[in-house]
Amino acid sequence: MSALPIWQFDVLLLMLVLLFAVVALSIRNLMGAAVVFGAYSFMMCLIWAGMGAVDVAFTEAAVGAGVSTVFVVSTLYNTGATMQRRTGGLAFKLFIGVVVTVAGAFLLSALPDFPKWGAPDSPVNATVAPYYILNTFEDAHVHNIVTSVLADYRGFDTLLETTVVFIACIAIYSIMRVDNAKLETDEPAIVAAPRYDPSDSLIVRQASRFMVPFMQLFALYVIAHGHYSPGGGFQGGVILGASLILLAISFDLKFLLRQWSEKTLMLLVAAGVFLYAAVGLACVFMGGNYLDYGFLDSVLPGERDMARSHGILLVEIGVGITVMFSMIAIHINLASNGRFDRGL
Repeated sequence: MSALPIWQFDVLLLMLVLLFAVVALSIRNLMGAAVVFGAYSFMMCLIWAGMGAVDVAFTEAAVGAGVSTVFVVSTLYNTGATMQRRTGGLAFKLFIGVVVTVAGAFLLSALPDFPKWGAPDSPVNATVAPYYILNTFEDAHVHNIVTSVLADYRGFDTLLETTVVFIACIAIYSIMRVDNAKLETDEPAIVAAPRYDPSDSLIVRQASRFMVPFMQLFALYVIAHGHYSPGGGFQGGVILGASLILLAISFDLKFLLRQWSEKTLMLLVAAGVFLYAAVGLACVFMGGNYLDYGFLDSVLPGERDMARSHGILLVEIGVGITVMFSMIAIHINLASNGRFDRGL
């Protein structure tokens, strides 16, 4: 049986990625650019999947092609979808072109110092990867090596990544949040003429109500089953957040805020980071190192390997909580222009 022509598909995807990148940068309509950027992210998802990095492809599909596109559209709702053409600025464009060219040449000059692609004698392939492959299940009773690396062997890094998501949410909230009391004046409000609101569509609302439970069930599966298949707290948290964002778009922001108040959202964003950090502190109190889940065997079911597996699940839940409510809070800020009253 002849080998499958995989490289032809890779070349096709690479050409599409370059095409979408050029179109996204050159198109003047920002809404169209957002759609093309989403298509670009989807092509990157297929490239990652073709390279065997299924977890990365999953994240790219959920974040790049999904939530990021929604964030851009939410921003355009308050800024407009047409980019104004600026006159002049040729010198600035030439300066940026020179800077990018020099930086790119500097990065390319370092390529000869890297091991060859897939070289078996490279440090990663000779020492690090074999250890993970041979010892992941024995150490943590986890079938998915990626989950074990992210939440156990590299647990500090993932904790900091979750903290970065939390800080990003706080930063966007601090920059965009507007106190409605400061906007109130004694002048009578101008009542705009009623216009058609797409969120009044019965079909859209009922379809969303039907889809959201399945999205949330799948997201919980992704978080809980990340030990055995591609997934985990980050991907599951994004899907959970996307399900509630879908309700906010189908109905309105007030419909979502009636279920999750502003204060509750921010507390839950912090709660996920706190849960992750608390698991690490519990390991210290049990006599082990920070995030060494094996020392939780006295409070979690099973031996040390199963305790590490359950500890990974706990921190994945913490990641999912922070990511989920961060996505919701960021969308509400972008869609309502920081007012938390109405928006996309």
